[in-house]
Amino acid sequence: MSETTGCTADWHLEHSSPGLFLHYLDPRRPFARQINMLTARFRDIQALCNDGAVSPALTRLRNALAFHMVRMSRWWRFDFCPRGVTGVRNPLFLTYVKAHAERSADDDALFDLFTLQRHMHAGDGGHILVVGQDPLTDPSVSILYGVDGQRNFRFATGSRGVEPLWNGQAYPDFASAWLAARAVHALIRDDSTDIHEYETAHREHIWARSWHHRHFHRSGKLPVIRLYAQANAQLMNCQSAFGRAEMKTVVERIAFDIARTAFQRHMTVADLIEESDALSISLRSANTIKQRARAYVATCIDPIARPEMDTLLDRVVSYVPRRCP
Repeated sequence: MSETTGCTADWHLEHSSPGLFLHYLDPRRPFARQINMLTARFRDIQALCNDGAVSPALTRLRNALAFHMVRMSRWWRFDFCPRGVTGVRNPLFLTYVKAHAERSADDDALFDLFTLQRHMHAGDGGHILVVGQDPLTDPSVSILYGVDGQRNFRFATGSRGVEPLWNGQAYPDFASAWLAARAVHALIRDDSTDIHEYETAHREHIWARSWHHRHFHRSGKLPVIRLYAQANAQLMNCQSAFGRAEMKTVVERIAFDIARTAFQRHMTVADLIEESDALSISLRSANTIKQRARAYVATCIDPIARPEMDTLLDRVVSYVPRRCP
């Protein structure tokens, strides 16, 4: 795999600003697509800087991408090691993050909240930094989101023009707070269908949350085929639109990992299934796995990296029917 995509510094300055593809207040946007694009653009720009294409504007963009990788890791609560993900040593990566925070009061406040808490009442669950307002179409209700001194996400509801009341429940990631807030909003509107939908989605998000946490893990106790079987079983049990969408992306990501593993080991996907002894998956599921891997590339891989990933998948044979002797 190549280290750079061939995009120029000028191209990145026009197309790689985090604000163009990050949607913090709408967790319905695939989590994987956003973090994958962040890391791909950072790596590409870092390679350009290492090759001598350094400019103040490109440096600021690199630093912004570094900051938002840290912010996303807190927003979705996934493990993030800068060196493991980007190849940049952790202390150097942190200098990029701090350099960006120094240029933005809002980002500096958020970075401080998640680190030293010099500006917060450290550890105080009642001291809350507002991070955004829900863009609801309902003009009568206002929902605010914040992060408290214990680094948990909170939400507040109220009527327009009235001081919002912060809900007492704290949540480990933004999506959990968003789903709970939407359920309360449905309760205010006395919409029993939406109440059930968002409460169900919240339970199902807890399943997906453990997968998000391990997004960048490349190894584990279970073979990737068995992980796929587990995730697929959870997908089949999802009842809400939000839960199905989240788990579908998780399953497709693992399918892509399977296809990549098969490529790296010069094996077919069917061979990997046999090797894992995952009896819950038939050999013909190899074709479904490859289809899901393609869906992941199409929806969650950075467009500038898709041609290379499509070529990888083209070279992976999913299933070869066995002929009788």
